[in-house]
Amino acid sequence: MLYVVSEALGGVPIPDLPVAAAAPEYMEQKATIDAIFALAFGLYTYVNPVPTVAGAPNLVQLLTSDLKDITGGVLSVERDTVKAAEGIADHIEGRITKLGL
Repeated sequence: MLYVVSEALGGVPIPDLPVAAAAPEYMEQKATIDAIFALAFGLYTYVNPVPTVAGAPNLVQLLTSDLKDITGGVLSVERDTVKAAEGIADHIEGRITKLGL
């Protein structure tokens, strides 16, 4: 589906699309895997509660910061739901502005 939207907008790279993935109250490990796939696609991805990867500082650094330079993806693990929603909205609005839509 993302590819179709990308093509409809003239081949915009998927990380530049005004979309985000969110699992605000995930209750199973499958949501963590879904988040990893979203990050691989280059999407801004929000999950809560903080996944169990928090005990691995290098992995946290990769997922929340370094991955942006690799796939374009960013993992948000904000615990405050209002701030999380603001982060998602800011990301989407920034992409819309960048695309001139």
